[in-house]
Amino acid sequence: APCRSVSQVPVAEGKSVQQTVELLARRLEALGADKQGTFGVDCETYHTAAALGTQGQTGKLMYVMHNSEYPLSCFALFENGPCLVADANFDTLMVKLKGFFQNAKANKIESRGTRYQYCDFLVKLGTVTMGPSARGISVEV
Repeated sequence: APCRSVSQVPVAEGKSVQQTVELLARRLEALGADKQGTFGVDCETYHTAAALGTQGQTGKLMYVMHNSEYPLSCFALFENGPCLVADANFDTLMVKLKGFFQNAKANKIESRGTRYQYCDFLVKLGTVTMGPSARGISVEV
């Protein structure tokens, strides 16, 4: 199985997120990396409904993720717990479970960008957004 590393890259001093992504893309292309299309990953946060939690105790979190590399799958990661791989219809199930899990809509995070092939490495360079604003840069190798 391939080994993956995902890192957050700091924004270059005096530059915006987009300018830094463009700078990194030019560096990859100067090394000889070839564009191989685009990618997208999103993550939505759910918390246990207040009615289920013990009074005064914080609810548990669950993160539901989609990845364009796995278009037929959905991934759910429970806080301090297991990871579930389900088909893409898992989102429909989450709507039906709204009495148990509530979507923290303001916390949806996305990373979108370009895939590059460099020798035998696949490099994904993306802009991380929360809502309408860019929050950072991700690089997956």
